[in-house]
Amino acid sequence: MKKLLAILLALSMLVVFAACGSKTEDESTEPAESESVSEEVSEDASEAETEDATEAASEEASEAVSEEASETTSEDASEAASEDASETESTTEENKIPQTTEEIVAYYNAARKATKPAPKGKQTMALNGSITGDGAIGTIAPIITKAADSALSKNSKETDTIPAWDHPDIKVSDVKSATAKDDGKGNVVVTIYFKEQTDGSNGDSKNGGPVARGVGTLGSIDIALEEMGATLTEGRDTVKLTYTDAYAKNVVINQKTGKITGGEWHYLVKVYVGNAKAKLGISLNLININAQVDYKVVIPG
Repeated sequence: MKKLLAILLALSMLVVFAACGSKTEDESTEPAESESVSEEVSEDASEAETEDATEAASEEASEAVSEEASETTSEDASEAASEDASETESTTEENKIPQTTEEIVAYYNAARKATKPAPKGKQTMALNGSITGDGAIGTIAPIITKAADSALSKNSKETDTIPAWDHPDIKVSDVKSATAKDDGKGNVVVTIYFKEQTDGSNGDSKNGGPVARGVGTLGSIDIALEEMGATLTEGRDTVKLTYTDAYAKNVVINQKTGKITGGEWHYLVKVYVGNAKAKLGISLNLININAQVDYKVVIPG
């Protein structure tokens, strides 16, 4: 009986030890699994953090590059636009066509002064019609007209001077009308019509009025009559010179040089003598004498 109890007691102890061993193994196994999970979670978190950091760094770098490229492109575009605008403004300023009368007159004045010598052209002076008058002059008008034509022809010659180039500047008040246009060949073509001018016996050929400043005039009546081959001896106060149809027409001004390369200048002077004495080969009484002298300079452009 005692043996049987001992055996049963031994078996009970074995069962208890087996149970304890099993529980110990289970407990020791669970922490291992927990550690594995923890390691996996840690690894996953680490990988996620690395990926997030990489993506963040990549995004920041991309944004920085994008911003820098955008700023560079913007600056380049701004500089290019500024340069283009500057070049356009410079070109526009250089090739600006004068529009107002003030601008045209100033443009022409500057070109006239700058053109010395001028391209060669032709100056002509001639009677426009016949000389007429009362008294004895009427009967010998054909002879006087021929003599005057001969005298004037001596002033028809080549010239390399722009009319009135050394005269005072033309004033805006001298001008009847003024136009300027681009000929499409790098030139500005200017046309100016001048107001009429009337002189007495002692006119100022340089600054006596609009025609004097714009084209030039005969000046003194002595010069005017000399051009027709006559010399005035009496009656100077009855003489009148009226300049009309005065212009500088189709004057070609090179935009780069600012110089005149061609054009036409003209006036028609009407000579009137009320009552005077003169010598025209012979001594004559001049009563209501009328004559017209046409002056022109042409420089082929």
